[in-house]
Amino acid sequence: MKIDPSTRTLRVQALAIVRDELLSGRLVPGKRVNEVQMARQIGISRGTLREALRKLEQEGMLVSVAHKGTYVRRFTRQEAGELQEVRLSLEVTAACRVAALWTPEIESLLFDRLEALRRAYVEPLPFPDRLRADLGFHGAVCDSSGNRTLCGVWYSLIGQITVMVLNVGVERMTRLQDPDQHRPLIDAIASGDEAEIRETYRQHFAAGQRVVDAAFADQARTAADEEAPLVAPPTRETRHQHALRELVIDQNSG
Repeated sequence: MKIDPSTRTLRVQALAIVRDELLSGRLVPGKRVNEVQMARQIGISRGTLREALRKLEQEGMLVSVAHKGTYVRRFTRQEAGELQEVRLSLEVTAACRVAALWTPEIESLLFDRLEALRRAYVEPLPFPDRLRADLGFHGAVCDSSGNRTLCGVWYSLIGQITVMVLNVGVERMTRLQDPDQHRPLIDAIASGDEAEIRETYRQHFAAGQRVVDAAFADQARTAADEEAPLVAPPTRETRHQHALRELVIDQNSG
């Protein structure tokens, strides 16, 4: 994790390094970014690092808290659901447009991306590479739609998608990167049937949402267990409480 002065600008390199720190899991959701330590490790000024952090904050990966610092964003269940809802809408629209524009070149591109996802999944490659392959497949559908506005909105969500993935967890998200779950998307687009496209994408995203919901449910249970004691602590009975209890017993027995 060091800057190479012979390639790219310092800010671009710093941005890539911090992004890799997030994808690798070394910076986990809710963790504070230690700017002093990270700037020293990378070999750049804190000013340059802050430029990179601001960019990631704009992408929705980090949050800045006044007088406290910058933290890796922690998603809520509602935010995750809203993000999935927007993705589904965008990708269904893109897929329907691709179906209308279907050519051998588009088919080849999508199968190339599917094969890249298969290699990443089967080997398996490190999780950051698998995530890039997964997003690369979905991005290819958007790119092939020819709708630049749609593509711009979809790509602007990648930062948030990445952090949501980190919030859900690598183990759970790996199951959703299965290429066999992505092949039906291509088949639906190739059919040219808009209803089939919509239903196939709905099922694909519904399966993902179930995994996301399960992850947040587990996190909620864990948080509740940590906050609530398993056994109520013993309390010492005062003289007044003892006398009152004895009085109640006497009245009930009488």
